[in-house]
Amino acid sequence: MDVKISSIKNVQNELKYTDDENVKIIIASSYERNIENIKEENKLVLYFDDVTTAGRNSFNRNIAREINNFIKKLDFNKDKLYVCCDSGVSRSSAIAAAILRKYNRNENLIWKDYTYQPNMLVYKTLCDEFNLSNNYIRLRHKKNINKKALKKKIDESRKISK
Repeated sequence: MDVKISSIKNVQNELKYTDDENVKIIIASSYERNIENIKEENKLVLYFDDVTTAGRNSFNRNIAREINNFIKKLDFNKDKLYVCCDSGVSRSSAIAAAILRKYNRNENLIWKDYTYQPNMLVYKTLCDEFNLSNNYIRLRHKKNINKKALKKKIDESRKISK
């Protein structure tokens, strides 16, 4: 299965005229957002804030369960999964990383990409729902991989600007 991370706006533009039945979408937003031309059974629309501590509008186990139920219906040989949030940076990348891990795919492609900053609450809660073990050291390691990727990009940018 092809998993693509993006902002809602970019996915709307990219899929404006698609009628591909193999396109599936998970939308995570703080606002009411939708992609109208995708059939309801091919998308999961979730509303929660991009925060890293549990609270009133934060990611929780019920939302994680909805994602788990949605992806169980996917055909990993045919489907293209778009995971999108308002900016395509933290919620969507965390969801995609957890899904890749669940299906023994390379989640480090996300952690090593400086353009993503996976939301650790989303990632941890979703991994818990998938019964994937996580401990403080593992989560910290993933976060450090991501920080190193960003630091490397910043250092490269500084060298170019000199």
